[in-house]
Amino acid sequence: MGLLAFRPPKPATDTSFALGALVLGFGVTAWSSAVGLGRTIEGLQARLDVASDWTEASAREAFFVVSWTGTGWAVAATLTSIALGV
Repeated sequence: MGLLAFRPPKPATDTSFALGALVLGFGVTAWSSAVGLGRTIEGLQARLDVASDWTEASAREAFFVVSWTGTGWAVAATLTSIALGV
C-alpha cells in the first residue's frame, strides 16, 4: 500500500505482489528445510557441544510466520489491484 504514494497503481501492486511471493517462497523453503534437517542440526549441535538456542520447533514457527506474512502481502496486493481496477 505504501508504494501507491510513489508510483502508479499497476506497477505498485505488481511490485508488492512480487515481493510478497518472494517472501512466501523464502519462508516455505526455509520452513521445509527446518522440518527436514531440524533433528540433524540439533544432533550436530549436541555432538559438537555447541551452545545455541536454535531448535527445530522455534525455526518451524519462525518460518511459518514468514510464510504467512508473504501470503498476506501477496493477497493484499491482489485485493488492492482488484479494488483499483488495474
